[in-house]
Amino acid sequence: MNRLLGKFLRITVFDDIKLRLINPLEYQQKTFLLGKLLEPEVTHTICSVLRPGMTFFDIGANLGYYTLLASKIVGSGGEVHAFEPAPVQFRHLSLNVRINRSKNVRLNNLALAERSGDRELFLSDGWNQGVHSFAKIPGSAHSRLVQCISLDEYVDGTGVAQIDVMKMDVEGAELLVLSGGKRTLAGLHPRVIIFEACDQHARAQGYTTSEVKQLLRESGYRIFRLDSSAQLVEAGLSSAESYANLVALSASADRWHYEALGVDLAKSAGRRTAGT
Repeated sequence: MNRLLGKFLRITVFDDIKLRLINPLEYQQKTFLLGKLLEPEVTHTICSVLRPGMTFFDIGANLGYYTLLASKIVGSGGEVHAFEPAPVQFRHLSLNVRINRSKNVRLNNLALAERSGDRELFLSDGWNQGVHSFAKIPGSAHSRLVQCISLDEYVDGTGVAQIDVMKMDVEGAELLVLSGGKRTLAGLHPRVIIFEACDQHARAQGYTTSEVKQLLRESGYRIFRLDSSAQLVEAGLSSAESYANLVALSASADRWHYEALGVDLAKSAGRRTAGT
């Protein structure tokens, strides 16, 4: 029944975005069927910091909900670069971009990693098919080789001149993505990076979420935890994260970025001066 519905079921979600679903009984896709926002705090954050003409990177695009949301916001003067290595998800992502007639989206059937080359991706066949991973996971009955590229090589090869907002949902591969993009972080200074952090997934890849936050801090970012009400709370570098949505703000971010996200600059500066 899932396969039958997923083949034919197309729904309209937030901001008139049309999605063809893969597995309507999967918990994330049931959210759409119930008429609710997917990850409302992340949706709100992206809507708050994106503007027409900006460039958005969607790393781990899945079916394309955030890709299409960003496409509508940045408009014809902006760009969206979507990355999805899993073959079934990429086919649906491509279809959803066509259905929505999004002309400003560049589709990439690639994974971002620390270096270019082929890598084994373990595919989830369980109740949540959005958790494919480079690390073997429960419920992954099979795997396949996927093509990877580093963020630095992609930016150099495509001539991307700016990245305003970046969203990562890569099931524990955050450090790989960022390690392959150190020149990009230093040169283009993406203003806002929104990403999911889970210590369990990170450790399966051989590192911790603290290491991800430390790399970002060394690259000039302040790290905040995004709570369920879309408020930002400064995150400690040494604390392990368990299924947390984090927001990294570049030192080059403008005051309006902080104001849009509800960060009290004076209060936040006071806490940092006090060493907390």
